[in-house]
Amino acid sequence: MEVDARINDLHEMAAIGNLKAVLHYCQSGVNINAQNTMNGWTALHWASHRGHEPVVRALLMRGASKTVQNNKGETAGDLAKRPDICTLFGKELDQPSVEKLDNKPSFVPAYLAQPELSKLWSLPEGSTDDPKLNQEAFALSNPKLPASTPVPRTGVSNTPASAPVTSTSSPTTTSDNYAAKEILVYRQSVADENLLGAIFANVEDTIEKTIQLIKEEMDDVPEEFGLGRFNGSKVVPVNTKQYIRKTGDFFRGQDDAIVIVPK
Repeated sequence: MEVDARINDLHEMAAIGNLKAVLHYCQSGVNINAQNTMNGWTALHWASHRGHEPVVRALLMRGASKTVQNNKGETAGDLAKRPDICTLFGKELDQPSVEKLDNKPSFVPAYLAQPELSKLWSLPEGSTDDPKLNQEAFALSNPKLPASTPVPRTGVSNTPASAPVTSTSSPTTTSDNYAAKEILVYRQSVADENLLGAIFANVEDTIEKTIQLIKEEMDDVPEEFGLGRFNGSKVVPVNTKQYIRKTGDFFRGQDDAIVIVPK
């Protein structure tokens, strides 16, 4: 039987915490309960073991099994070492077990211990930026979202005709008019060593509000800074008089990124 080559990719993305890529693989029909042929680990095992709580929540809400055991008889819940992840599996944090796991020598491949920055933000080959999955990623990154919230599978044709319209919307704590877009944020210039992280901005918000979001969510951000838009080839300054414009007016393309320049 032919093995889906994307399974290994899903496992890797779950292990390094690339939430958007995991959602794209789930959306495209990859078997999320598929086990690695060598150790029996699933994507859920990897996400739980590596401490990626939003990815664990995404997989559970997509139907990942909590009972699948690896070759050592361990479930994904058995590998959980963080309290928030233990809660998702309905178990108490077992401190002695955590200390045992922490002190247990283990080999972590370099591609997981120090993943390429591009892999942390990249999408599966052939995938396009999907606003619905961006919104779903935003909701999953919100720790207040209940783990039991169902995630509809867009594009599935066997949805009951009597289902209410609201059942087809992605779970979110925002209004229906919220259009979330993931935007990478750099300091000074677009280079891996200058990457501060990513924000999920509302494209309907003003640039001024997006700047406030950066200050609230990013570490090592100067109190005052200017803003530039990287369009894939160069950085275009955003004038302060344009801060009243919508974020979506400036950051539309998939390659657009924010560059902050300290004043």
